[in-house]
Amino acid sequence: MENKRHLFHIDRQSKTPLYHQIVENLRHLIQTKKLKPGEMIPSEWELSEIYGVSRLTVRRALDDLVRDGLLVRKHGVGTFVAQTSVAQIYPSELSFSRNMAQIGLKPSSRVIRLRTMPAPSEIARKLGLEEGDEVFELVRLRLADEQPLMLETTYLSARRFPDLPEADLVTGSLYRFLSDRYKVDITALDHVLEPTLLTEREARLLEVEPGAPAILSEMVGMTEQGVPIEYTWSLTCRGRGRFHFHFRKGDIGKRHFDESAIAQIQRE
Repeated sequence: MENKRHLFHIDRQSKTPLYHQIVENLRHLIQTKKLKPGEMIPSEWELSEIYGVSRLTVRRALDDLVRDGLLVRKHGVGTFVAQTSVAQIYPSELSFSRNMAQIGLKPSSRVIRLRTMPAPSEIARKLGLEEGDEVFELVRLRLADEQPLMLETTYLSARRFPDLPEADLVTGSLYRFLSDRYKVDITALDHVLEPTLLTEREARLLEVEPGAPAILSEMVGMTEQGVPIEYTWSLTCRGRGRFHFHFRKGDIGKRHFDESAIAQIQRE
């Protein structure tokens, strides 16, 4: 990084606020690939020395770029240029693994937890079960090209899918397992999105700052006949993913806003 010090510069004669000049200077370096994706930038202390400003001014500039998804802070390590290949997430392509593979990214998962539990009333209702029926709770960190993209919690009936622990939940597709083992295909979904802020635990798993902006997604996956199979809620960091939706004329009547839906999700 020493040979790049000349790239970091501001105009002290300009009337533009110093922190804004720093934002634009760093943004330009990132967009022109002079600072490459995954590259660690100088520390706040080093940047304050290079720019000749206070650390508070540097921190304010970096905060803006983190919020914009151009920089990523990693606790105890440093601040890095975010990966520029933002995953395009198409709800019409329901399988995460196929979704990522089709856009040229290598999908994988890290299983955080897999356990059975009695279904709380809300989860039971969404899956068409009785309260207290056993369900699998599957918590996975979904990755694209080894980059944490999404923290996902899925619930399925343990009685209907007893062999779930045998599935390859790291490199394989859950949907492919359900189709191959049980001849169950998820072909439709109800999907709700809401902006949120990450808790300390969620941020640690996704390798971002606590309180970082994210999209909270709630989904019920169903068969062609409308039978609910999975209930999933997930968190996607701002700057890590972009959701695409496509509607046809006549679909408008099928959409509605449920202000209470996501509020019932129990997050750790």
